[in-house]
Amino acid sequence: MDMALGTDRSPPVILYIPVSGPHGAGEYYRALTIAQACRASHPDWDLHVCVSHDADVEKPAGLGYHTLQGSPTRDTDGIERILREVRPDLVIFDSTLRQRQLKLCRQLGINKVVYISSRPSSRRRGFGLRKLRALDEHWMIAPPGEQQLTRRERLLARINPRLQIRFLSTLLNPGAPERELPIADRADFPHDGYVLFVSGGGGGAVNGEPIDRTFQQAARRFHAATGHPTLLVAGPLSSVPLESDDLRLEVRSVPPGDLVTMIDRATLVVSGGGSLVQQTLAQGRPLLAVPAGGSDQPARLARLARENVLETCGTAPKPMANRTAALLQDRQARNRLITHAREHGFRNDMPEVVSAIRQLLADGDVHYGRV
Repeated sequence: MDMALGTDRSPPVILYIPVSGPHGAGEYYRALTIAQACRASHPDWDLHVCVSHDADVEKPAGLGYHTLQGSPTRDTDGIERILREVRPDLVIFDSTLRQRQLKLCRQLGINKVVYISSRPSSRRRGFGLRKLRALDEHWMIAPPGEQQLTRRERLLARINPRLQIRFLSTLLNPGAPERELPIADRADFPHDGYVLFVSGGGGGAVNGEPIDRTFQQAARRFHAATGHPTLLVAGPLSSVPLESDDLRLEVRSVPPGDLVTMIDRATLVVSGGGSLVQQTLAQGRPLLAVPAGGSDQPARLARLARENVLETCGTAPKPMANRTAALLQDRQARNRLITHAREHGFRNDMPEVVSAIRQLLADGDVHYGRV
């Protein structure tokens, strides 16, 4: 039966609890992307997102925002306050999973709990014995070549027979082809065909250098050497002063949908090694990716480079600019990267996620007579 039918049914309430803070925003923006996909297909759903007061991030209209004193990993009291206030039907944790918070979900009668992991450390967190028993679904975001359970994970999963494990490649909302971007008012900047530099959140440092400054300097070096149209998205957590010039544009941050469109229109993308990697590969764009924070990124990028789905280099302005210029000149190399990424199965799994959320709500019967 369609959840939207009837007038005596309260709309389901969904609460997203992603890791967030001053040095990273990937999980938060993933929560926004999922929430916006849900809103597009189910405008009656009541959607809420938790965010650290230290995270200077976009807050698009249409969602409920709840401020924490820090990352949810460190502010369990804040999570308890929000859970009691919102009383969600479904909670989606992303890369944070505290036992006390899970216990409180059950005490409050919250029907369904989902956990998202996107790196080895967060994936292991979802297989803690007590945490495992509290989950209904575990969504593992991983490259296609890593989408299988280890022997240990298979054994542990038997502890919770109801647990549904899903392997996902990436989650994104297609950008509207006619979408007007922040560059629309720049008559001198092309609609497409530019090289896009985007590290991710723009916070943190690599090799002692702020990542936003590293990407900015790499973009400027590349443009000075080639004259090719260059677009830098410094990141919502960045602090570098921005300065645009002829055919070189620098912006602080853009909503997730705009970033999807920017990637679609780019000839080449230069990104950090986080969630942007799988997003760019799923969108079929050639990619140069460098470690931009997180101890897992160097090994992950090296492995993907060996599989010829992307190129990588050291995280410093000179090698990044030089490698970008070389790749821009080599159309055949760019086409090979696109072909290999497609063959490896990088894809957008957002339709499966929205369908899974719909099914979780229906299975829990959470929308009937809730008070």
